[in-house]
Amino acid sequence: MVKPIGTKIYFVSAGPGDPELLTVKAAKILKKSDAVFYAGSLINPGLLKVIKKGAKLIDLKTLNFEQIKERLENFIEFQAEGSVRANIINIISVLHAGDSSIYSAINEQMHYLEDMGIEYEIIPGVTAAFAASAANKSILTLPDVSQTVIFCRGEGRTGKLPDGQDIKSLASHKATMAIYLSFGLIDSVVCDLKEYYPENTPCLIAKDVSLKSQILINCELKDVVKKSEEFSVKNMAVLIVGDALRGKYFKENRSKLYDKSFSHGFRNGGNTV
Repeated sequence: MVKPIGTKIYFVSAGPGDPELLTVKAAKILKKSDAVFYAGSLINPGLLKVIKKGAKLIDLKTLNFEQIKERLENFIEFQAEGSVRANIINIISVLHAGDSSIYSAINEQMHYLEDMGIEYEIIPGVTAAFAASAANKSILTLPDVSQTVIFCRGEGRTGKLPDGQDIKSLASHKATMAIYLSFGLIDSVVCDLKEYYPENTPCLIAKDVSLKSQILINCELKDVVKKSEEFSVKNMAVLIVGDALRGKYFKENRSKLYDKSFSHGFRNGGNTV
């Protein structure tokens, strides 16, 4: 029987690009990885400086899934029962932009590893909408305004969206929307949003968040197309839509958590007799 030995795969979420926004765990794993797979078209080259010297680097940007599997198997040690092999690659990282749970391609990779009996772990990271909101000093939820955030994308080349999950259907909830990978069809996205959001709804266009090339554009819905053209914003950007973006100006929309009249398990906010 042939089986994998001694090798563990880590799907490491790279966050928005700034190496300092890697989680502590992600940085530790990269510093001890023997081989790192990464998409050079998406990953900030500065992240590669975190990886230990001598680690093998494999750029995935031109590869399909079958080619990725072939290269991965070159590093995974297999042995027949009773035999011994040396020079085992113990830790392999697959570095993904943003957070691996949103718009990544790890599902098929996980199925492959499970079929092969190879141990793996997913390390979470900071996704673009969170990094953009923080960089903009804005928030995604606001009491009495929006308590829901919808992560979504427009319908592009990767296939038809499931029923009820198109931009127009999701916009009907009037929640905060974080729209990924959609500036290539921004005209139709804005047209769909206008079905339910007023033209003066605040929006944030965020490109290259956390990098020196970062662009943050605060505008109204009616100006999104014009601004995206003006600043040459393409697909690798996020659009945030919703009145919660006005939060830093809405002083009356305060959280109940620290309200002196609000009681919870650790504090009595009411009058005591």
